[in-house]
Amino acid sequence: MKQSKVNISLNRLFIITANWGLIISGPVMAFSGLIIQCFYHIGNHGTIDHKSMALGLSYTEWTDIHKISIIILSIFVIIHIRLHWTWYRAVMKNRAVKNIQVIILTVIFIVVSVTGFIPWAIHMAGGSDIIRRNYIEVHDKVAIILGIYLFLHIKKRFKWYRRFRFISKSNS
Repeated sequence: MKQSKVNISLNRLFIITANWGLIISGPVMAFSGLIIQCFYHIGNHGTIDHKSMALGLSYTEWTDIHKISIIILSIFVIIHIRLHWTWYRAVMKNRAVKNIQVIILTVIFIVVSVTGFIPWAIHMAGGSDIIRRNYIEVHDKVAIILGIYLFLHIKKRFKWYRRFRFISKSNS
């Protein structure tokens, strides 16, 4: 009996950590992405001034923040999906219509992730800059839709975050 309580508490701790990790890293990723999009991608016609400053940071610094936050967010998303895998399977089998927002959010996140990671791979492999930029264009546009869905997803679960306590009543 004691072992199952420990497992439940440990699982809850992982879920709470993953959720808060998403809540913290998500806005950093989204904000840095918006800064990059608005200050550097829009209207540059293929030439980005890497020394140009936006809110006190250069293009290189903003892209570093964006990349680091993406890696952190991706790790938390993988943990989050793994911790909720049973729920995902049940939704896909029985309740897909009821949970369509989460399914769409997951698909959009995957599209944004793939169209974001592929340009890194192309750049590191010395591939075509035109193809890399095309992926970035798709990434930038779909990321806006992702932002809307993330907002709705968090808003729908806001009560859970507001009620959250690190110490349960039984431990106090």
